[in-house]
This record gives sequence, C-alpha cells and structure tokens, in this order.
Amino acid sequence: MTKLPNEKFAFNNIGNINRLILLFFLSICFFMGSCATDRATMDLVKYVNQDILDIAQLEQKALESYASVTGKNYTTNARVYEALKDDVIPHYRQFVDLLRDINPKTQEVRELHGIYIRGTEYLYKGFTEKMFGLEIGDVYLVRAANRQIEKGRVETDRWRKELADLCRHYGVAEKVEKKKWWSFGK
Repeated sequence: MTKLPNEKFAFNNIGNINRLILLFFLSICFFMGSCATDRATMDLVKYVNQDILDIAQLEQKALESYASVTGKNYTTNARVYEALKDDVIPHYRQFVDLLRDINPKTQEVRELHGIYIRGTEYLYKGFTEKMFGLEIGDVYLVRAANRQIEKGRVETDRWRKELADLCRHYGVAEKVEKKKWWSFGK
C-alpha cells in the first residue's frame, strides 16, 4: 500500500502534537515552580517593605531610648527606670503587638517571622523585668532581666542574618543600614 501524502502529514502532526503536549507539560511544571518562587519572593518583599517597615520606627524609638540611658550613657537607676516606664516599654509593647499581627503567607517567611517574634518577646520581658527590678531595688532581678534582654538581642540578630540570607536566596535587594542604633552601650 502506498502512503498517501495526507497520511505522512497526519503522522508528522501526531509527532508534533506529542512534542507540543510534552512542551506544554514542561511549561506547566516550570511555571508552577516559578510561581512558588515568585510567591515566596513576593511574600518576602511584602514582609520587608510593608509589614516590617510599617512598624520598625516603634522598635527603633524604643531601642534608641533604652540605649540613651544604658551602657556609656548610664547615669542613674532612676533615669533607666523612667525611660523604661515612660518610653521603652510602651513603644516596644506596641511594636510587639503589631509584629504578632503580621501573617506571612509562605512557610519560609513564617518561620523567619517566628524568630523575630521570639526575640522581641525576650526583649520585652527583659525590659519589664528590669523595670520591676529597679523599682523594688532587686539587683538579682535586674541581672536576670539583662540576661533576658541579651537573649532577645541574640535572637533578633539571628533574624536579621536569616532575613539577609533569604533575601539573597530569592534575589531580593536589601539595604543594610550600617548605623548601630541597636547597641545597648556595650
């Protein structure tokens, strides 16, 4: 039996259709993979540029106030107590509350956010315990509070490092501020 020109054409079309189907499925797989990456990237960008940036001034204000009365700036316990009572704790409490309200969409950003929440909770607890220790004149409570504050500082530093790593991983440009507003007068 001789092949008709249409049969050859039909066979070539089936081969082309199979290639198109394969290409289509590969495209879907690639698209789904890039969607996952895009989703994580977009979540990270929103997390940094909106969620954290919107409340960062509260944390900065509280930490600057604390640094202004501790370390090399320390003068009296009364001054530290007043700063904690009037400025540090109210601003930091508001910051922690707003931080808890942030709900990242992707697992990676949620895990990262959990580190930040944990660190800020240590700091907040340390600030409140220090204020109470200063109020009742308990040097041991103040020392324990300082350890709690240090624990919070270490955890929030870990968050900053992991945030920078995640930004690099997803190609999200980051601006690292060199100014050390976070130092507690070490």
